[in-house]
Amino acid sequence: MPDLVTHTFAAYVVTRFGPWGAARFLFYLGTILPDVVSRPVYILMPRWYEYTIALHTPLFIALLGLLLSEGFAPALRATARKALLAGAGLHFLLDMMQRHLSGGYLWLFPFSWRTFELGWFDTEATVGWTPVWVVAVIVIEISIYLQSQRRNPAPAKRKSC
Repeated sequence: MPDLVTHTFAAYVVTRFGPWGAARFLFYLGTILPDVVSRPVYILMPRWYEYTIALHTPLFIALLGLLLSEGFAPALRATARKALLAGAGLHFLLDMMQRHLSGGYLWLFPFSWRTFELGWFDTEATVGWTPVWVVAVIVIEISIYLQSQRRNPAPAKRKSC
């Protein structure tokens, strides 16, 4: 699986240059939600894996995203739904690109037990890229900051007598 840093970096790239506003946080949350919900169960109770495999499926995460969005004020619910579900969609898109040694994700669970993946990279291949993602974010943010300083220079300070 792509690690949380990779999922977060992908969310950063998608949301950094657009009119996301407050929904940006919810997109990030949607992007990591499938792993945040399922991984603790897999790690703490590995024998329950077969019973909890549905926690990392599009249907479960869509239902969870819809449920979570109901906790927002009525005026924000539609935005929360869109951001959470779009973030989860990005998560599953990245997961679909990987290759498992055995099995895979049940994309159409409970309607089908078949798995599908594109197999473009191994399950843990993205972990080695974590330092690259971190440096890329720092470089992008510094570049954006420097460009904004050139466009809007700080007013000159007056010397007091």
